Amino acid sequence: MNTRAEPTEPSDGDSAGSPDAPDRRFDGPWLAALTATVAGWTLLYALDWALLTPETPVGAAVSFAYGYLLAPLATATILLDALSLAERGVADLGVFKWVYALAALPAPPVAALYYAHREWLKPDDETLLGGP
Repeated sequence: MNTRAEPTEPSDGDSAGSPDAPDRRFDGPWLAALTATVAGWTLLYALDWALLTPETPVGAAVSFAYGYLLAPLATATILLDALSLAERGVADLGVFKWVYALAALPAPPVAALYYAHREWLKPDDETLLGGP
């Protein structure tokens, strides 16, 4: 699997400055996966905390889902996003990617801090982001 962005020529109907144009190299598929994972984890955690008891099969299943499935998935997604940005030469989070990943293992909403740091590192070079 190759995470490098291939340069493409804009088509006649696609202007680089339009708001509908994709954010090319900085946004990748991992942000959508990270958002879905964190939203699912938050929903299941709130459901478990507010309505379920651990002694029931449903409570155990929900706890398993957010603790053993979604939390590691959020951690892996943070690492994959950070590594793909570094591989493409867009932004390098350095050791912070590991800090965010380890913090996201028990609490995936830490991904909001990761996203804020990622946006702060967003380069100003428009050609790097695929602009004109």
